[in-house]
Amino acid sequence: MEMHMNDPAEMENNYRVEVSGWDASENFFVEKTLLHWSEHGDKDIRLRSSLREGCVVFVRVLQRFSNTEAIPVAYQVANVSGPDGEGCTMVRLAQLYPRPSLRQTAENLVRPVTQPA
Repeated sequence: MEMHMNDPAEMENNYRVEVSGWDASENFFVEKTLLHWSEHGDKDIRLRSSLREGCVVFVRVLQRFSNTEAIPVAYQVANVSGPDGEGCTMVRLAQLYPRPSLRQTAENLVRPVTQPA
């Protein structure tokens, strides 16, 4: 993914982020990079760290003029390609969502089903 930083339309879909997690060698890493969010909802990042598909990383948007820090969001590595000529890998991310609690799951199982009128 080649990004042209001088193109304002391209910059609209790119966000400066900090990515952290454990790499393929199980070493903790933190990297600043760009997250590219395509029109189709795909989220891609380019990293120096080597990652495995299925691992979890945390992505935090770096906000320029804000007094508050963004909360990191958990993503699963969906696809890894590369390394490219500069030794970086392209990583496709899929957002993770919390599982329902055991109580929420149990409530759904015992809740009576309403019959249509």
